[in-house]
Amino acid sequence: MKYFLFSATKGSKKNTLLFNSSTEKWFFKENNKESLSKVYNKALQFGKEEGVDFVVLCHDDVIIDSADFLYKLQNLHKTYDIVGVAGTTECLVQEPILWHIMGGGFGGGKLHGAVAHGDKNAKSMTSFGPFPQQVILADGVFLSVSKRVFDKVSFDETNPAKFHMYDLAFCIDASLAKLKVGVGDVMITHYSPGLREFTPEFIEGQKWFLEKYAKYAGKKLTV
Repeated sequence: MKYFLFSATKGSKKNTLLFNSSTEKWFFKENNKESLSKVYNKALQFGKEEGVDFVVLCHDDVIIDSADFLYKLQNLHKTYDIVGVAGTTECLVQEPILWHIMGGGFGGGKLHGAVAHGDKNAKSMTSFGPFPQQVILADGVFLSVSKRVFDKVSFDETNPAKFHMYDLAFCIDASLAKLKVGVGDVMITHYSPGLREFTPEFIEGQKWFLEKYAKYAGKKLTV
C-alpha cells in the first residue's frame, strides 16, 4: 500500500491540530494562499507521478480518531474511487450550495456518515446516517482519492471561491464520470464551527457552481 497524505495550512503546520495529533507522515503546504482546487490538483499530480494507491486530502483543523484509518481506506477503495466521512445520496441543485442542505437535511434519509465536532472543552458526534454508503456528494473536510481517479477527474480551478464548493464540484464531476464516491468508517473530529456567514467569496463561488451545473438546476442528482 502506497499513499500520500496532504494538507494545506493558513500558517505554520506546527500550529495545526493535524500536525500535532497525527503519528503519520503528512505533507503540509504551509502559509497557503492558493485555492484548494489548485493545491489539491498538485497533490493528485504528485500522487500520480509517485505511483501511489491513494491520496488523502484533509483540513488542518482535524484529529483523525481512527488509528487504523489507512487500512480502512485501503479496504474502502476496493469499492469506492473517492472516500469521505460524510455525504449525501441525493443532490438538489439549488441555493444554498451546502451538501447537507442540497441533500435534504437531517431527517430526510439521504445523508450518511459521521463526524465528531468539538472545541478545547468538549466534543460530540454528529451522525448523519448509516455507512458505508455510495454518495453523490462528500464533505471536503476529509477526502481520499484513488489512483483510478487521477486521469479522469480533477478539481475545477475555474472556481473563484478558494475554500468553498471545490469538494462538491469534484464529487459531482466524479459521479458523472461513472466513478464511485462513498463514505466509510474513518472517524475524525473536526474542530471548526463551520460556515458562520455567506461571505462575498462564498456567494461568488455559489454563482459559479450554479452556472457550472445550470442544466441540472432544480433537479435531483442521485447515485
